[in-house]
Amino acid sequence: AAYEWMSALKLPSFNMNDVKNKMDVKAQFGDKKLVVITGTSSGMGRKAAKALLRTGEYHVIGAVRDLDKMDVVADLDDFDRSSFTPMHLDLNSFASVHSFVDELCEFKKTKPVDRLVCNAGIYQPSLPYAKWSEDGHEQTMQTNFLSHFLLISKLIADMSESDDARVITVGSVTGNDNTVGGGGVYPVADLKDLDGLKAGFSNPISMLDGYNFIGAKAYKDSKLVLMMTANMLHDRYHKATGISFSSIYPGCIAESPLFREKRPWFRKYFPVFMKFVTGGFVGEEEAGQRLFQVCHDPRCVKSGVYWSWNGGPREGRGA
Repeated sequence: AAYEWMSALKLPSFNMNDVKNKMDVKAQFGDKKLVVITGTSSGMGRKAAKALLRTGEYHVIGAVRDLDKMDVVADLDDFDRSSFTPMHLDLNSFASVHSFVDELCEFKKTKPVDRLVCNAGIYQPSLPYAKWSEDGHEQTMQTNFLSHFLLISKLIADMSESDDARVITVGSVTGNDNTVGGGGVYPVADLKDLDGLKAGFSNPISMLDGYNFIGAKAYKDSKLVLMMTANMLHDRYHKATGISFSSIYPGCIAESPLFREKRPWFRKYFPVFMKFVTGGFVGEEEAGQRLFQVCHDPRCVKSGVYWSWNGGPREGRGA
């Protein structure tokens, strides 16, 4: 009777599967942080991925539409293949986003994503009419914003398991109407009352504001809503999840492939204008370094910040 109290004791639970999963993750990633970057086969995303890999502190998932191109780039830039994994992601398709997340989760096992960088984007200013995604949405908005929003939504619970998680969206000065590039160059980014979104934003509705399609404005609107979303996510989820949400404008990458659809004279003189008139020009290498800094620098862990190199960081850009 003196030992009856011992019958109520329970031994600590010991789950061999949990132990094995932790050992597998340790063997696969070591102490490296896991980074997902969309659009690593060119431009700023390519340079940022290279900089992150150079530190030896990250395993980078390159989410790209063209795996063959990514393979060539990885060879040219001498990516450490043991710390770089390309995966297919076509942001013009919601189904592709779902498939990518499934592949990512299978690959990483129980390792949480530490960085999600929503970098990929398209710019089609000369289009006279809207093009549609396979989901029936205007493709600039789906590629630049809607699919990235879906990606964030699917990974936010996973990222809350990280002790240093950051979601970084790449914005643009063109989405900011209090700048020369945003407010001084027609058309100006303006979502108005989001009548197009309220009406379903599906073919034939091509703009979030419900007005007729303008290619340059579709890009500017997509960047505006991305930056607004970063602030909204900060307000709603930062305290609950510990995830840092921010957006970045690294400067105008005037020689970027982003402008490949512009006329030859524009591609020739626009970089000159940005270098010597506005002073807003930045090369791909430097832009990649700035994105790398927001991913890597402990000072950039602060949430709710719009990181800009036209006067430093500004908090609470607002809707």
